[in-house]
Parts: sequence; structure tokens; C-alpha cells
Amino acid sequence: MNARLKPIAADPTQLNARQRGLQRTLQALFREQLLEPGHLIHDNHASWLPLWGQRAMLRFEGLRLGRIGNLQLDGAISLVQPGRPPQVLATPAELLAGVAPSLPGPPSEEVIQRLSVELENSTTNDALCLAYRGNWGEELSGRLRERHRLFLAALRNSGHANVPLLLEQWGTLGHPWHPNYKTKLGLSAEDVMALSPEFEAQLRVPLAALRAARAHVAFAADGEEYRNWFGRTYPQAWQAWLAAMQARGLPHEGWLPLPLHPYQASRQLPQLFAQEIAGGDLLLLDAAMPATPTMSFRTVVPHGSGQMPHVKLPVSLRLTSVQRTVSPKSAVMGPRVSRLLSSIIASEDGFGGTLAIVPEQCGIHLLDADDDRARHLAALYRANPAACVAPGMLAMPVGALFAESPFSGRALVTEAVALCCGDDAAGAQQFFRLYAATALRAVLSAYLLYGVAFEAHQQNSFIVLDQHYRPVQLLVRDFGDIRIHRPTLERSGHTLQAHRAGHTLFDDEGTVRDKLLHAVLLCHVSELALLLARSYRSDEDIFWRIFGRELAAAFELLRGQADPVRWEQERAALLEGDWPAKSFLRMRLTDSSDDALGSMPNPLREALR
Repeated sequence: MNARLKPIAADPTQLNARQRGLQRTLQALFREQLLEPGHLIHDNHASWLPLWGQRAMLRFEGLRLGRIGNLQLDGAISLVQPGRPPQVLATPAELLAGVAPSLPGPPSEEVIQRLSVELENSTTNDALCLAYRGNWGEELSGRLRERHRLFLAALRNSGHANVPLLLEQWGTLGHPWHPNYKTKLGLSAEDVMALSPEFEAQLRVPLAALRAARAHVAFAADGEEYRNWFGRTYPQAWQAWLAAMQARGLPHEGWLPLPLHPYQASRQLPQLFAQEIAGGDLLLLDAAMPATPTMSFRTVVPHGSGQMPHVKLPVSLRLTSVQRTVSPKSAVMGPRVSRLLSSIIASEDGFGGTLAIVPEQCGIHLLDADDDRARHLAALYRANPAACVAPGMLAMPVGALFAESPFSGRALVTEAVALCCGDDAAGAQQFFRLYAATALRAVLSAYLLYGVAFEAHQQNSFIVLDQHYRPVQLLVRDFGDIRIHRPTLERSGHTLQAHRAGHTLFDDEGTVRDKLLHAVLLCHVSELALLLARSYRSDEDIFWRIFGRELAAAFELLRGQADPVRWEQERAALLEGDWPAKSFLRMRLTDSSDDALGSMPNPLREALR
């Protein structure tokens, strides 16, 4: 048992995890129109939702709905049926079971049971996380508080070897919209603590040997050779790998070192790749390198370094919704896209310095006719975010802005506000104005001028803060689900070779726009606006107006540079048209990993009026 873990049976921890899960599950039910928010009835004490097909009602205490389907739930949920005492629905699984007969379909008992297991697993893992971070927060506070009254400043001045990594691990809160935000099916509680970033996991990443003839390698830079690059980049791991090959009595020429996630190496590869192991194409060696996970469970930082590239590894587990593997497409396209983006950013001077990327330097995967096999034996090497910013700058993981400070218990964004602009409502508005101006100019410039829609949600983004904690640059990573509008890219004079048709490059602008709207405008900038409004007890509309004005200003900056027809069309779509809303609960009800999109009224349309 981890020394920092408090017993999860403690009521406050369990209740907190259940309430967080209830909030996200109910939010998804309303946001995805699985339950109809327009049917809510409000009185002075509660809100009521008729469940007509069940001859029942749901009663909510402390329920508030926002403009993008965001929801705050401060009290209990009860199922009220004629002739029966009210039934308190205390967990996400109980809520799902309680409303199941009223859901479209309705879903089968088997579907509800499957999803209930996922929801219960998420709640259990969240309770573990909350119990652990209580002690972790006390330790951080005791060690750093004397340096500064605010955690961000104290940590920045502490001499820590990799401040962004610590913030990533502290900020691993899970997707803000997903009911299964902590689901890790297939792992025991001990496994979760041993492998997950929110427990400061220290991993021993095994190093295998893959026969060079069975591997495909892609580099962003010309002229690189994998073995030389690996040895230069990870010298300690390279020496350990060479020693392990020598111990096996094998020449190392003709073989490539391949890091493996420890779960994958022990639980999956012996079965999935028994043929390659028996045939001598894959060697599982007694060699490893120490590493620790980032906010992404399967992306690890060798030695916790602030310089060494991160390694993204496949894990044949269902995390949140889908198996988190590394497809041949990602291993090939990551370096290709990085080369394209680096060229664009260099030619545009980062759009006034507002945009930078964390390039994916190298990808490797098993050569196999079946991509579904190959995606379980691959790796993607990505530059270290801490090494991608200028000296004196802080790469702040966006997801960590939403985490509570171990000093005060308030969201970490409030510390950035205090350090930058003053810790009050006016300071929050000024900080958000600077943030939105930076982030929106960055993503809109790439989108309008080059057709590039980043999946720059909270986990995939860093906001770079200068010495005065002002937001000055958006740093974007992970190009696995980037979408690029081919006609716009080609009009700019650039081309990109796609790995497979139907991925990365698209001719339909709506498909590309949906990625920008959902990942950046909704799950990133909108969520930050709502967090600041809550944190400073301000009217949400103030932040929606700032958002709308900064987006309109970003369009004005690009007027004359973008194609006029595209400029008008995209301005109308982003500022006036309905926005897409990814339907995570519907996807889980159908057991699908394909995006299911609904729509919502544009939250900026009314604000700008």
C-alpha cells in the first residue's frame, strides 16, 4: 500500500468521488439529450424532472445548468415514485439504473450493467486518487510553503528538475465531460496506484529488441538512423540494452531497442506476440529504464527528465472509453505532421509568437499486415515540453489549472490570476482576456490559413506563462487526432502525405471544424471561462462576452490573409452557428469508439449581442 494513501473507506473521500461522478454523469445525460433539460421544473427548494415512461420524477437539490450544458450539483438526487419512499441515488451507477427505462431505446439490462461497471470503476479510482492527494498535498505544502504563499510561485522557485511534469501529475483530474473520467478496466487498485500519474508512479520501463527487418521507423528530421538516435538520446537505456543483448549471447546489429509499457510487457505481449517471440523476431530482455507517467497514463518521461523526449507507449487496456494503443498511422504521421507544423510555425514566426508545438520526433511500429496487431507493439517519441519553451518561461499544463492548490484548496488558475493581475474578479477577467487572445490567435491562425485543427484540449495543451505569469503562448502536443483541411493546406503551398485515406487530411471543412470547436473552444477555453466565473463568483456572461470579443478580434487580425470566402464562412460558423458536442455517454451506451456528435446553441451568439 502506498504510504501516502489514506483508507478509501473514509466517508469524505468516498462521498466526494461519488458526488464528482454524479455531477459528470448527470451533466452528460442532460447535455446529450438523453434526459430533456427543457422538462425541468424548478421551485424554491429543488428541481424536478418528470420521467413519464416510469410514472416517476427525479428530484435535485442545488442543481444549476449553464449555457453549454455545464452543470453544478450541490445536493442529492432522489427518485420519487408513487406509493414508495424517495430513493436517494448516491452513485453514478445508481443514477444510470434509476433513469434507464426513460433513456432512448431503452438500453438493455446488459448494456446498463456493462456501463455501471465502468462508472463504479471510475468512482473507486477517483476515491483512491483523492485519498492519496490529501497526503501528497500536505507534503508539498510542508516542503514548499516557506518559499512563497502561492504554490505556483513556490514550485517555480524551488529548483525542481521538471516543474511541468509535477504539475501534470498533480493536475490529472480526468476529462471534464466524461462520466468515465477515471475508468481503468483491467487494473486492480494496486495496479492503478503503481502505474498512474496521479500517484507519482515510478515505472521500470522494459526494453525489448525488435528485429530491424520487422520494424518501420519514421523520423521528422532527415538523415536520422534509429539506433544512433536512441543511443544518443537515451544513453543509459542504450547501455542497459546492449548489456542485455550481450548477456543473451546475441550480436546487437540488426536489432532495434523498443521500450514497452510495463503492463503491456507482462500482461499482453507474451500472448499477443507469441509467434514473434517464438520465431525470434521479438526479444523480451532483462533491461529497463526508469520513467514516470505524464497526465497521459501511457506517455512516460524517462528518468523524470526535463530534457529527454517523452515516450508514448501502447497499453491494451480500456482507459476512459477505448484501448490506448499507438497505431501505425500515429507512428508514421506524428513525425510527418510535426515536420509540416514546424515549417509553418517557422515561416509565420509562430503567429506573433502565440503558437508552438511539442514535435513528435520519431515513431516505430511492428511491420504487420494487420494494423490491429501492429498498434500493440509500437512507440512514439515526443520532445520534452519543458525543453520547448524559452528560458524563464513556465509551460503550465492546461489541465492543471483546474486542480486545487495544495496550499489553499482553490483552483490553481486563481494563483496565476493573483500573480499576473490581482486576485479578484477584475483580475480574473484581465487574465482570461490575455489567455483567450493568445490561445485563440494561435489556433485560429493555424486553422484559417493552413486548415490545421489541433486537438488542443486540456490534456494536450500547455499555456506558457512569462516571468510575470502572463499567458504568452499556446504549446500544443499530440497529433494523433489532428485534422487538416486539405484544400486550405494546398492553397497555402504545403502538402502532406497521408498514411491512409480518411485520416488526418479531409476535404470536408465541417469534419475539421468540429475538432477545433469541441477540443479547443468547448473543452478548453469555455471550461476555463466557467472555472473563473465559479472561482470568483462572477456572472458567466462576463466571460462569454470576453471570449466572443477575443475570438472576433482574432478573426479581424486574419482578415486579408485568409481566403475571403473561407474567412466569412468560418467566422459565421464559429461566432453564430451551433457548436458540436461530443456525446461520450451515448458512445458508451453503444460501446463505440467512433465519435458521436450532438449540437448545442452557440454560447457566444447571445453574448455578442
